[in-house]
Amino acid sequence: MKSVKKWLNDNSAKPQHSSSASGKGDDNKPSQRPSPQKQKPFSKGPGHQNRRPKRPYPSKKTSRVIPYKPSHKPAPRPSPKPQGTVPQAGGFPIRVYPLGGFEQIGRNCFVVEVEGDIYLIDLGLQFPDEGMLGIDYLIPDISSLSGRENKIKGIFFTHGHLDHIGAAQHLLPKLHYPPCYGTKLTMAFIKKRLDEEKITSKANLNTVPYGQKIRIGKIEVEFLKVTHSIPDSAAVAIHTKYGTIMHTGDFKFDLTPTSEEPADFQKLADQSKNGVLAIIADSTNANKPGFSKSEAEISETLFKMIRDAEGRLIISTFSSLLNRIHQVVAHAQKFNRKIFISGRSMETNVEIAQNLGYLKAPRGLIRKAGPAMDKLPDNQVIIITTGSQGEEMAGLARIGLGTHRHIGVKKGDTVVLSSNPIIGNERAISKVINNLNLQGAKVKTNAEFALHTTGHGMQQDILLMHQLVRAKHVIPEHGEPHMRAAHAELARKIGYPDNRIHMMTNGEILEFDAKGNSRRSKQKLTLQDVVIDGYGSAGEGQRIMDDRKIMSSNGVIVIALKAYAESKRLVGDPDILSRGLIYGSEQTEITGEAIKIAKKAYEESLNRGESDRKELKRAVNGALFRFFDRKLNRKPMIIPIVIEV
Repeated sequence: MKSVKKWLNDNSAKPQHSSSASGKGDDNKPSQRPSPQKQKPFSKGPGHQNRRPKRPYPSKKTSRVIPYKPSHKPAPRPSPKPQGTVPQAGGFPIRVYPLGGFEQIGRNCFVVEVEGDIYLIDLGLQFPDEGMLGIDYLIPDISSLSGRENKIKGIFFTHGHLDHIGAAQHLLPKLHYPPCYGTKLTMAFIKKRLDEEKITSKANLNTVPYGQKIRIGKIEVEFLKVTHSIPDSAAVAIHTKYGTIMHTGDFKFDLTPTSEEPADFQKLADQSKNGVLAIIADSTNANKPGFSKSEAEISETLFKMIRDAEGRLIISTFSSLLNRIHQVVAHAQKFNRKIFISGRSMETNVEIAQNLGYLKAPRGLIRKAGPAMDKLPDNQVIIITTGSQGEEMAGLARIGLGTHRHIGVKKGDTVVLSSNPIIGNERAISKVINNLNLQGAKVKTNAEFALHTTGHGMQQDILLMHQLVRAKHVIPEHGEPHMRAAHAELARKIGYPDNRIHMMTNGEILEFDAKGNSRRSKQKLTLQDVVIDGYGSAGEGQRIMDDRKIMSSNGVIVIALKAYAESKRLVGDPDILSRGLIYGSEQTEITGEAIKIAKKAYEESLNRGESDRKELKRAVNGALFRFFDRKLNRKPMIIPIVIEV
């Protein structure tokens, strides 16, 4: 296969994407990296300029969208507001920008604007790290779309993992329920999340078959088969009259998948025939050489473990890793073992997969964990549970602690962790493994055996995708900065100049003119961390997390001051309540000093003429902060309360 660099030299002209056009785009600037003398943008081959150009959208065949719930009507969408947060750029009909997923793993959300119409790709969540105390997860900040909800023509979902669909139930209402499109399993998972919030009847959910172009507003969209760690994964091709915007989603090239067809190489290659303006491509494993390992290799390891296990097998994996669960089910049949499912998300996903035919098993083979397990011989039992990342409330952690309602470790049990530790979870996983060993289980992990493979392509997978699609511009996405930097370096190695590789961050806007030239917008969207905490959400997520860090390491002081409503003079001494800061014999002494200092600071501020409650509280706060810093070398959170009587 030719490199892109060589292919560029062999094909010297393509009128539609000529970079010699005038404009302010990056393509008119010299590259920072030396490139071949005759290097030109991607073309359709010699002699293309002499042919009559094809119509961008063939009308021979009408594709059909299958409504997910044809019986209900979507909720009416409000009329437009007069202004939007992101202004339109004249002469640059295509604008793309990420609202998440470009500086972290998760929170994936990418926006494509075509002549003012808006299309979103994915609405994902991000799981918290160790420093995000009490946070359930984070979701994309969509405030930049406020006032332009009527311009949103569709949301395209690439696959059913939570980092791509997990924010749907929170954001669809805020976006006024635009039409949603995805493959069958993906839309079933989204529907389940909406069902839990009782908002499914308001949504407009549509399932789309692979490989058919669907007209939506000013574009046609096409879902292309790729392989990942969950069935029905897709790359999304947005076809415009200016070229195709291609989003790979999460992908790898598995030539021997165990429960689905391989990627559609032909359809991916066909995209290059009509010109791919830009590819937004997965960068997760861009710093790892070679091709990703096939699921077939993991299947062999699981087969041997199930065959050789003398007692029960407890297998822990991600609840959405349906390809892995399919392998366990297939092997369990061969060795006459029953499968018992533990964990709410695991039960839900297995049920959906069975109902849609993605997980096939004889009646009675798969059951919920319960007392019936104890009635079978141990060598006929396999338990599949959640908790492979050491989550405190997940099934595996509770089994290790001996607090699981139905499952306890027996002598001879083998526990298999069919996953890799996510960065930041190593300590929690190690704790669970230690607890399981103390209970008497034999624990097997991917560090010793081939028990897990990534669902993301490594360097050769990524290079193959670029060789197939041959996009004019490359936008590395889905990963931390060092992962995307490695992806950019791969693109350089196959001939892409620096001004065709766009290292974007969340909120940055890239614009394309009608001839395919690009420029970086001077405007950058200001995005905040939006956190989901219990049933609520908050836009000032960073402030919430900072407050919790202060309380966790320095404690909290609440001081109540009673004052007359008119004169603002204090009534008696303030009351102080402390938590996580002072205990024992020192409490009485330090509390007494703090009361004196707070009272003095309040009265001095009042004597200076201050009567505003906020200013009086600020004076008390500052005085106590300095006192505890000097006295205890601690900086607690201080909450003054003024009660007027």
